[in-house]
Order: sequence, then C-alpha cells, then structure tokens
Amino acid sequence: MKNFKFLFIALLATAAMTMSACAKKDSEFAARYAKNKMGASVADGAKTQEAGERAEAQGLLADVVDIQRYFTPEGQPGPRVVMAKILINNQEMPVTTHHWGTETVEGRVDVAGFTVVFHAMCGTVDCQPYYAAMEIYKNNQMVIQEGVRKYFDERAADGDRYQWFTPEKALPLMGSDSMDPRGMVGFLNSSGNSTSSGIK
Repeated sequence: MKNFKFLFIALLATAAMTMSACAKKDSEFAARYAKNKMGASVADGAKTQEAGERAEAQGLLADVVDIQRYFTPEGQPGPRVVMAKILINNQEMPVTTHHWGTETVEGRVDVAGFTVVFHAMCGTVDCQPYYAAMEIYKNNQMVIQEGVRKYFDERAADGDRYQWFTPEKALPLMGSDSMDPRGMVGFLNSSGNSTSSGIK
C-alpha cells in the first residue's frame, strides 16, 4: 500500500509539473502572438499560432512590420499613397500601394525564394482604415496568409488588428461586404473592438 501511495504521489507531482510547463508554454505562445511586429492585436490567437508554427516549420518568418499613409494635399483628388514594410525572414522591403477611393489593388514580388502576393484597399476615401492581405508562396504553394487592419488616426490605433491563416483557412480580401467574415476585411472587422468602415 505504501508503494501505491508513493507511486500515486509521484504521478500527481509529474502531472502538476507537466501542467505547469504546458501553462507556461501556452502563456509564452499567447504573449508571442498577442501582437504582430507593427503592434496590431491578434484577432484569433489559436489560428494565428497554428499558421505561424507551420510557416516556421517550412523556414518562413513573415510579418507586416509597419504601415504609413502619405497625405494628399487639400484640394487634390489623390491617389492616396500607403507604404507597408514587410518582413520575409531577414529581409525587410517596402510595398507601396496607390488608392483612388475604395477599390482593391494588388501586386506580387519574388523575394528570398518566396513569392509575395499583396492585396490592399482603403476602407473609406480618406483611407481610414486601411486593409491588406498578404499571401506568401513557395514553389507555387501558399505557406501563410496575413491580414491587417490599420487605423492612421492614433485615437483609433487600438482598433489595429492582424491575423495569420494556414493555406486551407485563407480568405479573399473582401467578402460580400465589410462585415462578412468570409473575407479578410469582415473577419478583422468582426473581431472585437471594431470601428465601422465606410465599405458596403
């Protein structure tokens, strides 16, 4: 009976240490994915963690690290110019988009053995907020998708969101409207603390 008690106590201690290690690991992952490199809050941490770990296993670290809007002088129609900085492994590069109204613009570039496809749009005619979806491919297979929503007004910056998706969960930039979660814009808008955009 003493042996049974000793074994039971040892098993309890092992289980407690394992749960403690798991909790620590979970909290480390939660902290790691809580914000991206540009400071946007994660929309869905579990999906982001899954996508990030799978991309890292394929040798890819990628993120949108900064987004800046350049103002159009008063009385001029535009375009609105937005420059995003993206990080692909150790290489940072700018992606500049030009926007007339709320249309979607797209571009692609090859960098460090990966193909980056970038889709972006302004939520209103003054580009407040700005939405982007970045897909990264290797050998014509998607590795990861990242979506971001950026407010340029600092008073609304706590509404900045990001999301990483695995290839099978990737979304088009836009669904049927700005609140349709089947599109990246709607997904980011429906993920807590959203501020209404001008898109319909």
